[in-house]
Amino acid sequence: MNQPKPIFIIGAPRSGTSITTWALGQHPNIQPMPETAWIASSTVGAFLSFAKGSERGKFSHLSNVDFPLEAFMAHMGTASDKIVNDAFERRCKLLYGEKFRETGIEAKVRPKNRPAGMQLLRSIEDPKSRWVDGTPLNTQFLWGLKLMFPDARFLHLLRAPEEVGASLLNFDDAGGISQPAKEALHTWSTHTENASLALKAFGPETVLTVRYETLIDDQEHSIRTILDFLSEPYSPHCLQPYDNKINSSKVDDKREDLQTQIRKLSDYRQAKALHASADQPARSDEDAASALDLLKQRFLDHCFHRTLI
Repeated sequence: MNQPKPIFIIGAPRSGTSITTWALGQHPNIQPMPETAWIASSTVGAFLSFAKGSERGKFSHLSNVDFPLEAFMAHMGTASDKIVNDAFERRCKLLYGEKFRETGIEAKVRPKNRPAGMQLLRSIEDPKSRWVDGTPLNTQFLWGLKLMFPDARFLHLLRAPEEVGASLLNFDDAGGISQPAKEALHTWSTHTENASLALKAFGPETVLTVRYETLIDDQEHSIRTILDFLSEPYSPHCLQPYDNKINSSKVDDKREDLQTQIRKLSDYRQAKALHASADQPARSDEDAASALDLLKQRFLDHCFHRTLI
């Protein structure tokens, strides 16, 4: 059985994750996903279920036969993949009609209120065998996600801390909840550090870092680089969503003031150092092992010590 090959866009929120999810979702082989949240939650549930089924040694169902954690989590990933595909089929039926596979989608190729360059499906001939999930929450559960989806690929969108911070300070203009400056910088640092650790732990064949300014300044080159990393052929349709501005925090008229609030924080210098080095792979096997251990510990902290929101 072929393992699912999902694509997780990781990194700090307000880094182009939503628009890039739509961009990759225009590829014939990639489904665009709304933010899921449940997939991150399912990694915790799967791990805790395994622990419960193994807690009494020979008297527990899983440990009685030495059932391996890796196999258990991968089975859960396969089940999640089936749910995702089922949900995609249901979304297509809602947009294009119950019998869209027999009648085609041409009559509704652009459903109401959906921009022409941001389609759920472009042709019923498109295989859409993979999916892309840009939920920022996923960045906090990378160790579990890699266990559930061994063949997953992770795309880290790396944006400068003062830019993300300014957007988070003004997030209420995009329908979200604004964060104070210190909290905004902490949000950026936590997500960026985890994504950087993933590159070191999983390696550059599994994690690709794309800097936000490169993505904005040269979209075609960036998309070609991303699709090559994903082993998918280039599709020009992936460029079309970038013509649309979605989820904007509308900071243009106060950008400098907002960014100044972030730059004045005591932790800003450390954040800038992380921004400069976040796309560097592990320097040694020991460095990779240390990064993996830290990702695992952070995942376990979520499992046993923190409430998943």
